Amino acid sequence: MDSQKHVIGMPVPRIDGRDKVTGSANYGADFEIPGLLWAKTLRSPYPHALIKNIDTSEAENLAGVHAVITGKDIPDDMKWGRRIVDVPVLAQGEVKFVGEQLAAVVADDEEIAQRALDLIEVIYEELPAVTDPVEAMKNEILVNPSMNEFSGLLYE
Repeated sequence: MDSQKHVIGMPVPRIDGRDKVTGSANYGADFEIPGLLWAKTLRSPYPHALIKNIDTSEAENLAGVHAVITGKDIPDDMKWGRRIVDVPVLAQGEVKFVGEQLAAVVADDEEIAQRALDLIEVIYEELPAVTDPVEAMKNEILVNPSMNEFSGLLYE
């Protein structure tokens, strides 16, 4: 075996390493493309809550905003997940974790998109969240009431 071709256990230089550590690497946000739009999502600050109302009217009327989308605009069966496909694209009626996406805005630039998010008014009814793993293992804790209704997991 040719030892010069053996790389296991050897350091492998990163092709983009020098650019990244010197700050000269280009990322997607560094490119300006004519007509490019920016999208941002509004995320839940609560680990568990009912969504009582989402008012997007001010965001929709902001100059430079092309679209504001909430869960009501997404089909109920449109979900995502790595192994278990059970997370709605945008929350509908309830959020189940901090950071769950509630709404999306599309705007001319990042600043307008952020301003539009800031104008969205959400009324939540905070629900109890289970943060103790021992408590979470009890049978009365039901994270997903539609356990048998999503793809990606065989459950009998």
